[in-house]
Amino acid sequence: MGEPSHSALFENAISVTPIDSTTYSANLDPQWCIGQVPHGGYTASIFYRAAAVHFANNFTHRFSNPPQPIALQITYLRRTTIGPAILKIQNTKIGSRVSTIHVSLLQLPDGVALSGAISKDSKLEVKAAAYINTSPPDTEGGPSYNGTWELGPAPVPGTRSDGLVDLLALAKNKRDGAWVEFPLLSPVMAAMRNLEVYAPNLLMSASLETRANQVVDQWVRFTPGGKVARWSNEAVMFLVDIFPAGLDRLAAMESHRLLSEDVPHREAPENAAAKDNFWYPTVSLNIDLKTRLPIEGVEWLYSRVVTRKVQGSRADLDVVVLDQMGDLVATSTQVALVVDASRNSKGRDSGGKL
Repeated sequence: MGEPSHSALFENAISVTPIDSTTYSANLDPQWCIGQVPHGGYTASIFYRAAAVHFANNFTHRFSNPPQPIALQITYLRRTTIGPAILKIQNTKIGSRVSTIHVSLLQLPDGVALSGAISKDSKLEVKAAAYINTSPPDTEGGPSYNGTWELGPAPVPGTRSDGLVDLLALAKNKRDGAWVEFPLLSPVMAAMRNLEVYAPNLLMSASLETRANQVVDQWVRFTPGGKVARWSNEAVMFLVDIFPAGLDRLAAMESHRLLSEDVPHREAPENAAAKDNFWYPTVSLNIDLKTRLPIEGVEWLYSRVVTRKVQGSRADLDVVVLDQMGDLVATSTQVALVVDASRNSKGRDSGGKL
């Protein structure tokens, strides 16, 4: 069997192994972390894989084509950690068309040293939990219709005659018109190194106020370990929660607030590195999968990220993901916090909560 489209490295990072009919093991990989914490979208990929494995292993007698996730509602209760995890699944509803399961990701409590492998009988706490809706691909016939929705404002054009971005030029030259490769953020953001992100260069040169009020657009290739792979359905879970230009905008919004309120800060917010002053832990993440990607994956996906307001350092983020043809692949809504970055690197308290 050949290497999966999203690479052997990512496949190993999201691997889920059955322990019994409702319990699975996984291992959270340090290459998919922000600071010391596994990235929320990466954790969502593990939830996706757990659901797929669960139905493939337990319901072959009921479904000729195993159900796959179509929607996930995830709540991040506590910070996850690098290393082993247990996933426990409750079959909430098993239907012929749509099934729903509840999945809990458990690890040792913060401050408890790991001594050997953990098991389902270890004293664990829930770090994240999800309700996942699934559906067999062969039962998804019926009405399909593209509404009149469109992106507004329109994305910055590329150099193609139809105004679109020339993705071949991006891959070859690292730019196409105003679109250029977005610089990597702080080296501690290991998860970011698994992407090539391209955004309009005006995002990087605009004033603080302009950056705080813009929408964020990006074209992205999946590059686990620095090697170009392809986006899979599991990898889309990672994409909907990763947007370096969007983080720059959140930092600009928070820095603008600090300036307007004359709140002391350890670095000048206008500094380009100001985005590294903040950490953006995801509190909840809801994902609606509109289009299943082919087994061979796709090379490019586009994301638009909109934040309406940061209130009390709590930010909303709406994300839409399109393929190269402009078809809607996924949408997501999430709540994230904008907090001091030191909280992601210093020692944790015994509760392990945000």
